[in-house]
Amino acid sequence: TALPILKTYELKEEGSKMQVTEQNKREYVRLLVQWRLRHGVEKQMQVLLKGFHEFIQPHLLKPFDERELELLIGGLGKIDVEDWKANTKLKHCSTEHPVVQWFWKIVGSYEEEQKARLLQFVTGSSCSS
Repeated sequence: TALPILKTYELKEEGSKMQVTEQNKREYVRLLVQWRLRHGVEKQMQVLLKGFHEFIQPHLLKPFDERELELLIGGLGKIDVEDWKANTKLKHCSTEHPVVQWFWKIVGSYEEEQKARLLQFVTGSSCSS
């Protein structure tokens, strides 16, 4: 089998002439992640979008932001508050603290849409799985 062809991409102007050091490694990682998210899956994303647009015309999606699209495509589902609570990491307080107890009592009383909105605010996704 043939070895894959390696290509070099500039993450920033004159970037290929720079060494990654302790001082600039955060910038390097940020630029690398940004590049991979934009270009690393570009071909796959184009194919996915082409198929998606066969079902839903792009102009019909314009009124929605990414959060609303996620809810439209994935739906609300049922958010398991006990699972959410069990997988929440607390800092500087315990699950026995009155404020934490109060918080989970209020979350448990929410309608599914309210839970989804809170979950989305806290994690960036309205899906519990």
